[in-house]
Amino acid sequence: MKFYIFFPLVYIVMGSCIWAQQAPVTTRGDQEFLPVVRGLVINAYTGAPVGDVRITIRELGIESYSNAEGQFTFKNIPVRPLTLILEHGDYITGEETFDIPDGTLLLSIRPNSLDLDEVVVIGKRDLKTPSSATMINRKAIEHLQATNLREVLQLVPGNLIENPTFTNTNQANIRQYKADNLGSLGTAVIINGATISNNANLQAINTTRAGSGAAFSTSSGGGVDLRTISADNVERVEVIRGIPSVEYGDLNAGAILVQTKARKEPLTLKARFNPTLTQFWAGKGFNTDNDGSSLYVDLDYTKNNDSETNKYQNYTRVSGTAQYTRHFGKEKNWRTNTTLAYTYGKDSYDMDPDFVVDSVKTVSREHFIRFSSNGNITLDRKFSQQIKYTASLNYGDQKGYQQQYYTADITAESYALTNSTHEVPYLPSSYLSKMRVNGKPLSANFRISDHFNWYTGDYTHNILAGAAWKMDVNLGEGKTFNRPPRNTSAHAYRTRRYNDIPALHQFGLYVQDQFSGFIGKTAISLQAGLRYDLMQPFDKSYDLKALSPRLYASVKTPFNLTLRSGYGVTAKSPTLLYLYPENAYFDFYSLNHYAQRPEERMALITTRVFDSGNHDLKLSKTAKYEAGMDYNWGENGEKILSVTGYYEKTRNGYDMSTTLNSVKFAQYPVYAIESQPEGQQPVLSDEVSSMTRFVSYFAPSNNIRRVNKGVELNADFGKVDVINTSFNITGAYTSTKSVTNDYYILQQNIAGRATTRVGVFAPGRGSVEERFVTTIRGIYHIPKLSFIVTLSAQTIWMDKNRYTGYQSLPVGYIPYNESGETPEIVFFSESERQGINKYDDPDIYLNINEATYITEKWQPLWLFNLKLTKEFRNGLNFSFFANNFINYRPLKSSTRYPTVYYKRNISFFFGSELSIRL
Repeated sequence: MKFYIFFPLVYIVMGSCIWAQQAPVTTRGDQEFLPVVRGLVINAYTGAPVGDVRITIRELGIESYSNAEGQFTFKNIPVRPLTLILEHGDYITGEETFDIPDGTLLLSIRPNSLDLDEVVVIGKRDLKTPSSATMINRKAIEHLQATNLREVLQLVPGNLIENPTFTNTNQANIRQYKADNLGSLGTAVIINGATISNNANLQAINTTRAGSGAAFSTSSGGGVDLRTISADNVERVEVIRGIPSVEYGDLNAGAILVQTKARKEPLTLKARFNPTLTQFWAGKGFNTDNDGSSLYVDLDYTKNNDSETNKYQNYTRVSGTAQYTRHFGKEKNWRTNTTLAYTYGKDSYDMDPDFVVDSVKTVSREHFIRFSSNGNITLDRKFSQQIKYTASLNYGDQKGYQQQYYTADITAESYALTNSTHEVPYLPSSYLSKMRVNGKPLSANFRISDHFNWYTGDYTHNILAGAAWKMDVNLGEGKTFNRPPRNTSAHAYRTRRYNDIPALHQFGLYVQDQFSGFIGKTAISLQAGLRYDLMQPFDKSYDLKALSPRLYASVKTPFNLTLRSGYGVTAKSPTLLYLYPENAYFDFYSLNHYAQRPEERMALITTRVFDSGNHDLKLSKTAKYEAGMDYNWGENGEKILSVTGYYEKTRNGYDMSTTLNSVKFAQYPVYAIESQPEGQQPVLSDEVSSMTRFVSYFAPSNNIRRVNKGVELNADFGKVDVINTSFNITGAYTSTKSVTNDYYILQQNIAGRATTRVGVFAPGRGSVEERFVTTIRGIYHIPKLSFIVTLSAQTIWMDKNRYTGYQSLPVGYIPYNESGETPEIVFFSESERQGINKYDDPDIYLNINEATYITEKWQPLWLFNLKLTKEFRNGLNFSFFANNFINYRPLKSSTRYPTVYYKRNISFFFGSELSIRL
């Protein structure tokens, strides 16, 4: 990127218009200001003006957009060194520090095109944020041939290269060994400024039995399913791995900021094929009038089978968006961007007609409509230079279905919803169980931020202050069954209406000061902010609030070396699934008299109901620490080495688990038969006995304590001109330690021995997983042929995991209580604990396989992949990829279980894409 300061004569030479003389410099205190700064953005190769370029002054936090003639304007800009950042989907992002003597700028920007000398098809460090973030542009996404947003994350340091898949929910993974519910739930997905929320997802079959799971595909209890988000209409993706600005809340791990296309573009048609996937996409952008307004529309159809030979397990996606951008006001100082998007997803597992055994079938259908509008208004007031806002409304219709044919002993089933005893009918020995979960999540959010600046001497304070509101509710019918539902012995299923569940409300306030300036020739920057979140304030049974300080400092020396470090706290609210779980239902036979003649049968079932809610639930918070360095070299500083170390500790992570509050002694009556009249139901005795059963269920808890730590590497060596090849290395050492906060409670039934106590084991059970991976990319580029090919070599140098905290000896026990009182733990002294053995105490001694204590270690593993793209002059483009193209899949035995062998590495996989711009 080259920046030029020019005079009116330059415009004459360029054949451009001559702008009026700039207003004189004004003074406010000791600071000089330029009332108006005008500029022009041109194509660095052709000299043509470039419209819709976002120009951001990093130190001031304000932005402007170039119009169709490439012109842009800033007002009341201080006369001091500033940094401009230029962004456009078709051009290479760049920055440079400069002075403005007369308020007039000519900026050139290089196209990101295969027919020119330079093209960027990898993730780059984001220039706007001081924290660790990766910016992925459109050309990189196209070369990657990504079918959904999850695949784009492969360009983030430390993430593994994977084959495209839609078989299971695709969850985000940032700075963690592998994706899971807690990590993905803590990752904010923000599209065009609007948060895509999963807080109202209640697609679970029974939270007290299976937590957030279901037989059908679901992301309840976790983060957004990224396979529902097409990557073909994406302009750029920013992945914030480190400490985010205080503007972003309701997150733990990081944020994925997505900007979709919103400008004039020719009609583009794409067809993508691989052995399991067929995808078609079309998109076009229009200019709606002469003031720079534009409309972009696109449509996507994707069909994916689980494998080449299995068409009965598949996923279908249909999505479309319409995005409208317009400038308002006499001086076009109000820019708005409005998006209307629709997504349909269907994940089904159907019966193979040639192999019908138990009629298993699962289907998950989702319809989502998203409306969002964001904008910025330039006011040029002392305490309000620019206002930015986002408003959104998302509505979904989710339907989960599962069926299975059961053949079992004769049983009875109760449908009671209260503590009671009822006579119930017997079920047939074989029946088809059908369950449906219908949810209608609705989320709304609004955020407004005020940006202004003030100055202390030669230092700039970029102030950000704002407020946010977010609401999530589920309006669905909930869980329903075709009677009889699945019989599950004592722990039973019941229906539940989701529209009876209260809405989740969140309020946030934030303020931030980004302090910047120079000490000699050394640039310094300090970003300090504070965020306050209040969650679910209308439900007084919860106390959920968080104060989150965030601090980041950087020093850029004259030797092209930047040192940076930061600390921050983030907080994630529990979802509706954790705030309002369903009750736990247990059915016990008070009488089970099954006779050959139906009229003589009698079944009495007593139902015991327990509230599984946890009003002591705390907010999940993460303390983030990171430090790093960036070193630039080369003629224009285009070569860079970045190293970042981080340590992130999450406390009170959400889980569905068994806790002391979710173990109970359930009492129920037992009836005896006094006589059996022929052809009639039995006559019951007046004597009624009582029985007590120990029961347990899952309840929401803050059971997870997690530490993610590691080192990230990104080295861009630029192009070696002799061979037209650029080299890039990314890598990361990642360590994830997850352990439990609560006691592990386990009832062990010993044959021939009455249960008198239940073992209680120490907290801290979990795992430690470590990996060190590097990816070397060689990018061979022939501009004259508009051809590029990328060869990547991914090496997993270290991959190991071990279990921690697993102990055979309990720390205490829960005595069996016949009277049904609340369970209490009786703790052992250390001498008593050491005296426990598996022979005398089999009911509380936990047998643990010796292999559990063995660390699983794998040898280094190599993976080679190929991607190529060819652009033809008639607008036709062809792309191809081959993952693991040498089909290297070594068969290796497990360290922990030597007789078990695994085929390591992803399978050989390939695909192609054909597109045309008309």
